[in-house]
Amino acid sequence: MVIPEINKLEDWHYKVIKDISALFQLTACNKINTQDFAASVIMAQSNSTDTILRYCKMYNFDYAKQRICLAVELNNSMSISSTRRYIIRDIFASITSWITNTYGCKVFFLKTHTHYVLYLLFSNDVSQETAEYQAAESAKKIHQFFGRDNISTLIGISLYASDPQQISKAFFQAIDAINLGQKLYPAEYVFLFRTIQVYQWLSTMPQENLTEMYMETVEPLCRASNADVNYVQVLRAYIENHYNISKTASDLHIHRNTMMNYMARIQELLPYNIGQPENRLKLQIGIHAMYLLDKQNES
Repeated sequence: MVIPEINKLEDWHYKVIKDISALFQLTACNKINTQDFAASVIMAQSNSTDTILRYCKMYNFDYAKQRICLAVELNNSMSISSTRRYIIRDIFASITSWITNTYGCKVFFLKTHTHYVLYLLFSNDVSQETAEYQAAESAKKIHQFFGRDNISTLIGISLYASDPQQISKAFFQAIDAINLGQKLYPAEYVFLFRTIQVYQWLSTMPQENLTEMYMETVEPLCRASNADVNYVQVLRAYIENHYNISKTASDLHIHRNTMMNYMARIQELLPYNIGQPENRLKLQIGIHAMYLLDKQNES
């Protein structure tokens, strides 16, 4: 018997095989998950935990891991030819490989009728802060990969969760992040539900309630602002810097004493103590209400 000679594979061969394997796996999963898992788990918001777990086991979704959902919306104006579908599929194969190789987390990919969806599944020793950072960086990479082929993207990022009941909720959080985020921040392309969550809550309120909330909080600051100083902007920077005078002054490129004078004036303009936690929360909500009202007036 003649034993054939087998040549050793070069490093680049392994990379090609790995990429092809990811593409085949993505293609196989997409056909099943899109039709069954998406309909049975992602879209079905009222299923029992037992039903969700059964489908997770059936389609190898690791429900025990911490997770964040990324929903990707492609430019609706582009034509979806067979060639374009192949390009999209190839890009997502590259993206899932990049995420897995870079961060070591599993990626569960599927497609709904309107969005491409990636669940990033993290080990339990990964902190929420780290997971959210990795999800945001992954979203930027998705935008970058598609940008090479002149395909524009909008990407929503859900909250970090582990409860199986949150699998579906995470998808809709990512969708809500896109829908509201592009109205609030039209120049952006990545939207975190965590950052727009308060706007989602405020957007369900009647217009008169929003206006009342604004009038009772930051309206006096708007009225007192002028070309030299925007007191709402100063207050917002102060809040974002965790009430640190020096850090806020540095961010606003003003002297610390000037910042202290601004804060003293803001306290004079408001009818309650801004040092109290409940009043600080009220002011934060008032700033969000003002921003939402401004956006509604623009449209």
